[in-house]
Amino acid sequence: MPVNLEIKVPIQNPSKLKTLVKKIGGKLIYSCKQVDVYYKVKSGRLKVRDSKGEKSIIFYNRIEDGNERWSDYEVIKVENPKNWIKFFDNFLDRLIIVDKYRTLYHLKNTRIHFDKVKNLGYFIELETKIVKTKTEARKEFNEICKMLEIDFNKQIQKSYSDILLKQD
Repeated sequence: MPVNLEIKVPIQNPSKLKTLVKKIGGKLIYSCKQVDVYYKVKSGRLKVRDSKGEKSIIFYNRIEDGNERWSDYEVIKVENPKNWIKFFDNFLDRLIIVDKYRTLYHLKNTRIHFDKVKNLGYFIELETKIVKTKTEARKEFNEICKMLEIDFNKQIQKSYSDILLKQD
Protein backbone atom coordinates (compact mmCIF):
# COMPACT_ATOMS: atom_id res chain seq x y z
CA MET A 1 0.00 0.00 0.00
CA PRO A 2 1.24 3.51 -0.70
CA VAL A 3 1.96 5.70 2.35
CA ASN A 4 1.76 9.44 2.86
CA LEU A 5 2.27 12.03 5.60
CA GLU A 6 -0.67 14.36 6.23
CA ILE A 7 -1.72 17.50 8.03
CA LYS A 8 -5.07 19.31 8.16
CA VAL A 9 -5.39 22.88 9.47
CA PRO A 10 -8.38 25.24 9.54
CA ILE A 11 -7.71 28.46 7.61
CA GLN A 12 -9.29 31.89 7.34
CA ASN A 13 -7.92 33.16 4.03
CA PRO A 14 -7.71 30.42 1.37
CA SER A 15 -7.12 32.84 -1.52
CA LYS A 16 -3.95 34.20 0.11
CA LEU A 17 -2.59 30.67 0.58
CA LYS A 18 -3.58 29.61 -2.96
CA THR A 19 -1.56 32.56 -4.30
CA LEU A 20 1.41 31.45 -2.21
CA VAL A 21 1.07 27.84 -3.42
CA LYS A 22 1.17 29.05 -7.06
CA LYS A 23 4.16 31.29 -6.26
CA ILE A 24 6.18 28.35 -4.88
CA GLY A 25 5.42 26.20 -7.93
CA GLY A 26 2.16 24.41 -7.12
CA LYS A 27 0.26 23.22 -10.19
CA LEU A 28 -3.54 23.43 -10.18
CA ILE A 29 -5.07 19.99 -10.84
CA TYR A 30 -8.77 20.71 -10.35
CA SER A 31 -11.33 22.75 -8.46
CA CYS A 32 -14.82 21.28 -7.99
CA LYS A 33 -17.50 19.94 -5.67
CA GLN A 34 -16.58 16.61 -4.11
CA VAL A 35 -18.79 14.19 -2.20
CA ASP A 36 -17.35 11.36 -0.10
CA VAL A 37 -19.69 8.61 1.11
CA TYR A 38 -18.09 6.86 4.12
CA TYR A 39 -18.98 3.32 5.13
CA LYS A 40 -18.72 1.50 8.44
CA VAL A 41 -15.89 -1.01 8.29
CA LYS A 42 -14.12 -3.12 10.92
CA SER A 43 -10.86 -1.19 10.66
CA GLY A 44 -9.62 1.78 8.67
CA ARG A 45 -11.86 3.94 6.52
CA LEU A 46 -13.68 3.20 3.29
CA LYS A 47 -15.22 5.88 1.11
CA VAL A 48 -16.52 6.37 -2.39
CA ARG A 49 -15.55 9.72 -3.87
CA ASP A 50 -17.68 11.39 -6.49
CA SER A 51 -16.48 14.55 -8.23
CA LYS A 52 -15.44 15.82 -11.62
CA GLY A 53 -11.84 15.78 -10.37
CA GLU A 54 -11.76 12.29 -8.87
CA LYS A 55 -14.01 9.28 -9.12
CA SER A 56 -12.66 6.58 -6.85
CA ILE A 57 -12.98 4.12 -4.03
CA ILE A 58 -10.51 4.91 -1.24
CA PHE A 59 -9.50 2.77 1.71
CA TYR A 60 -7.04 4.05 4.30
CA ASN A 61 -5.63 3.44 7.77
CA ARG A 62 -4.21 6.33 9.73
CA ILE A 63 -3.10 6.85 13.30
CA GLU A 64 -5.03 9.94 14.36
CA ASP A 65 -3.40 10.66 17.72
CA GLY A 66 0.31 10.89 16.90
CA ASN A 67 2.39 13.98 16.18
CA GLU A 68 2.80 12.76 12.62
CA ARG A 69 -0.19 11.42 10.67
CA TRP A 70 1.15 8.66 8.42
CA SER A 71 -1.53 7.02 6.30
CA ASP A 72 -1.53 3.70 4.40
CA TYR A 73 -3.99 3.99 1.54
CA GLU A 74 -5.34 2.37 -1.58
CA VAL A 75 -7.16 4.23 -4.36
CA ILE A 76 -9.14 2.52 -7.11
CA LYS A 77 -10.32 4.80 -9.91
CA VAL A 78 -13.87 4.02 -11.03
CA GLU A 79 -16.06 5.15 -13.91
CA ASN A 80 -19.35 5.64 -12.07
CA PRO A 81 -19.15 6.25 -8.30
CA LYS A 82 -22.95 6.31 -7.98
CA ASN A 83 -23.06 2.65 -9.09
CA TRP A 84 -20.45 1.76 -6.48
CA ILE A 85 -22.41 3.61 -3.80
CA LYS A 86 -25.51 1.60 -4.73
CA PHE A 87 -23.43 -1.59 -4.64
CA PHE A 88 -21.90 -0.92 -1.20
CA ASP A 89 -25.30 0.18 0.15
CA ASN A 90 -26.47 -3.43 -0.37
CA PHE A 91 -24.19 -4.83 2.34
CA LEU A 92 -22.45 -1.99 4.21
CA ASP A 93 -23.94 0.66 6.48
CA ARG A 94 -23.25 4.25 5.58
CA LEU A 95 -21.36 6.18 8.22
CA ILE A 96 -21.66 9.74 6.88
CA ILE A 97 -21.47 11.88 3.75
CA VAL A 98 -18.85 14.63 3.55
CA ASP A 99 -19.79 17.36 1.09
CA LYS A 100 -17.05 19.80 0.17
CA TYR A 101 -15.63 22.01 -2.53
CA ARG A 102 -11.99 21.06 -3.15
CA THR A 103 -9.21 22.82 -5.01
CA LEU A 104 -6.21 20.54 -5.53
CA TYR A 105 -2.62 21.52 -6.29
CA HIS A 106 0.44 19.31 -6.74
CA LEU A 107 3.90 20.38 -5.66
CA LYS A 108 6.65 17.77 -6.02
CA ASN A 109 5.22 14.66 -4.28
CA THR A 110 2.70 16.64 -2.23
CA ARG A 111 -1.01 17.10 -2.79
CA ILE A 112 -2.23 20.43 -1.39
CA HIS A 113 -5.99 20.54 -0.83
CA PHE A 114 -8.04 23.64 -0.14
CA ASP A 115 -11.37 22.43 1.17
CA LYS A 116 -14.57 24.26 1.99
CA VAL A 117 -16.44 21.62 3.95
CA LYS A 118 -20.19 22.00 4.37
CA ASN A 119 -20.97 22.83 8.03
CA LEU A 120 -17.26 22.99 8.98
CA GLY A 121 -15.52 25.79 7.08
CA TYR A 122 -12.20 26.17 5.26
CA PHE A 123 -9.16 23.91 5.62
CA ILE A 124 -5.80 23.27 4.02
CA GLU A 125 -4.60 19.67 3.84
CA LEU A 126 -1.18 18.47 2.75
CA GLU A 127 -0.44 14.86 1.78
CA THR A 128 3.17 14.03 0.93
CA LYS A 129 3.60 10.61 -0.65
CA ILE A 130 6.60 8.42 0.16
CA VAL A 131 8.41 7.92 -3.13
CA LYS A 132 11.76 6.67 -1.82
CA THR A 133 12.02 6.96 1.98
CA LYS A 134 10.03 8.29 4.93
CA THR A 135 12.92 10.62 5.69
CA GLU A 136 12.75 12.24 2.23
CA ALA A 137 8.95 12.52 2.43
CA ARG A 138 9.15 14.11 5.89
CA LYS A 139 11.79 16.60 4.63
CA GLU A 140 9.61 17.67 1.66
CA PHE A 141 6.51 17.84 3.88
CA ASN A 142 8.27 20.03 6.46
CA GLU A 143 9.71 22.32 3.75
CA ILE A 144 6.29 22.92 2.19
CA CYS A 145 4.66 23.42 5.59
CA LYS A 146 7.33 26.01 6.39
CA MET A 147 6.87 27.82 3.04
CA LEU A 148 3.11 27.96 3.63
CA GLU A 149 3.58 28.94 7.29
CA ILE A 150 1.46 26.01 8.48
CA ASP A 151 1.11 26.06 12.27
CA PHE A 152 1.47 22.46 13.51
CA ASN A 153 -0.19 23.48 16.78
CA LYS A 154 -3.44 24.19 14.91
CA GLN A 155 -3.63 20.86 13.13
CA ILE A 156 -6.76 18.78 13.43
CA GLN A 157 -6.03 15.13 13.99
CA LYS A 158 -9.37 13.86 12.80
CA SER A 159 -11.02 13.19 9.49
CA TYR A 160 -13.83 15.46 8.31
CA SER A 161 -16.13 12.47 8.84
CA ASP A 162 -15.18 12.26 12.53
CA ILE A 163 -15.71 15.97 13.07
CA LEU A 164 -19.13 15.89 11.40
CA LEU A 165 -20.17 12.76 13.33
CA LYS A 166 -19.20 14.46 16.59
CA GLN A 167 -21.43 17.44 15.68
CA ASP A 168 -24.43 15.11 15.24
